[in-house]
Amino acid sequence: MKAPYPAIRQWVVPDAAIVSTLAGVRHAGLSGKESGALWLGSRQEVAEVTTVALPVGDGHDEARSQWSVSAQAYGTLSRWAKPQGLSLLGVLHLHLPGIAPRMSQTDRNHGVRAPAVLSIIIGNGGADEEPERWGWFVFEEHDFRQFSPGELGRRVKRTRDRRIETVLFNRKEVLRR
Repeated sequence: MKAPYPAIRQWVVPDAAIVSTLAGVRHAGLSGKESGALWLGSRQEVAEVTTVALPVGDGHDEARSQWSVSAQAYGTLSRWAKPQGLSLLGVLHLHLPGIAPRMSQTDRNHGVRAPAVLSIIIGNGGADEEPERWGWFVFEEHDFRQFSPGELGRRVKRTRDRRIETVLFNRKEVLRR
C-alpha cells in the first residue's frame, strides 16, 4: 500500500510560481488585507510546484488580520486536483507591513497540519519579493518547524526554466487562468 504522505526531501519551486503567487496576493496586501495561495504538485521525494491556486469570490476571506479558505472551496480544488495527480505542497499567505513573516499562534493552530506541507509567510503585504526574506516552515510530526537559511538553500530549489499553471478557485469551480 502506498503511503498517504510520501516523504519529501526537496521542493522544486519555479520562479514562475513565485511571480504568479505575488501577482495573485499583492492586491490584498496593498489594501491592508491578508491573502494567500496554494502550491500544488506531485508529492514525491523531489516535489515540484506545478500549479498555483488562487482563491477568488465565494469561499475565502481576506481580512486585516487573517486569511482563510473554506472547506467547500478547498474541497472543490481537491476534487479538481486529484485526477491530475496533484497534491497540496504548500500554503502561502501574507503578513501586513510591520508584522514579521513568522508563524502566529493562529497560523500554528489553524494552518494545514499535514506531513511535509510547507507553510510560507510573505512579509510586508507582498512587497517582499525575495523568497529568502519570507518565513519558510514545514509541518513535521506534531508541529511546524522553520527552515534555517542553510536548510532552505538545500531543500528548496528554485528554477527559472519551468512553466506553471495558475488556477482560480471558489466553492463551486476551478478556472484556468
